[in-house]
Amino acid sequence: MAIAREKAAPRPLQRTSPETNPLNAQQVTSIAMSFLKSLGHKKGVKPKHVFVENQRYLVEVEIGKKMLAKVQIDTVTSEIKEYAIEKKTEEETTSLPVEPKAILIMVAVSVVVSLIFTILDLQTILSNLF
Repeated sequence: MAIAREKAAPRPLQRTSPETNPLNAQQVTSIAMSFLKSLGHKKGVKPKHVFVENQRYLVEVEIGKKMLAKVQIDTVTSEIKEYAIEKKTEEETTSLPVEPKAILIMVAVSVVVSLIFTILDLQTILSNLF
């Protein structure tokens, strides 16, 4: 008994155009962050805002407390078209004239001084003197 095998006809190659996956905000942010790090801004780099404008992503990145970088990335080619690094204005940097850490230290010192006065009973001693 001979079994005849049929040769499968070769399938025609399906040529599909390479799908261009659209960039998303995470990919664009990663591109901008690595670009800024390659320029030498390695510490204190934090993404702040990403949006699309005229077929380009605009990524805003904080560099430290005093600088803001704006990087434009083309949505089709994924290349950086333009960037700018500028100093923040006073309104953007802080809303309080005093740092929160300084406020915490002042409150802690006040509490410690009050406790010392209470423990040593300095208020009655001082009132007897004057």
